[in-house]
Amino acid sequence: MTASQSDPLENVLETAIEEGDDGDVSIGDLLDMFGQRSFGPIITLLGLLVVLPPIGGIPGLPAIVGLVILLFSLQILFGAKHIWMPSFVQDRSIETEKLEQAEDRVKPWLKRVDRMITERLSWATGTTATYLAAIAVSVLAILMIPLELVPFAVAAPGIAITLFGLGLVARDGAVMLAGFAATTAALTITLLFVPWDKVAGWF
Repeated sequence: MTASQSDPLENVLETAIEEGDDGDVSIGDLLDMFGQRSFGPIITLLGLLVVLPPIGGIPGLPAIVGLVILLFSLQILFGAKHIWMPSFVQDRSIETEKLEQAEDRVKPWLKRVDRMITERLSWATGTTATYLAAIAVSVLAILMIPLELVPFAVAAPGIAITLFGLGLVARDGAVMLAGFAATTAALTITLLFVPWDKVAGWF
């Protein structure tokens, strides 16, 4: 099963749940099930993982997801034929039960969003737009690391990343443009609310 242009949010999440083995879904499983060069479905799901409760609240998960998104988007930007991920990242798993809990909580919201998505503004989903989106997603992935210091703030880049993924899956240029607007919001939140003195202490 793969994500489709019809009901992309629901399909991406349900695919991850259905394909889980032994009650867990690993990052490696996600890459395999969607196809390593399927940029849209992959970043849609990874963005959702950061946004949806209770998954997004797991300590350290946003940073791991951010690393995966960064590695993925950079390799897409540089035209890699095969996407490489270190084994410790591929082996990181999420309980299928947590994915199901997240889906149950937000399913009505997902349905409403899916109904608003349609194919439009094709110029905003072409090759150039995809390239620019990959650059934006790379920046957003980096922002996830310092934003873990601010409660619930990782949702900001997570929403922007999800919008880019949805725009690419559904070929919805309006959603892509919303992704760029959300990127600006995420950058603003990072600059205003991250305790940069603590971040400086990491180095």
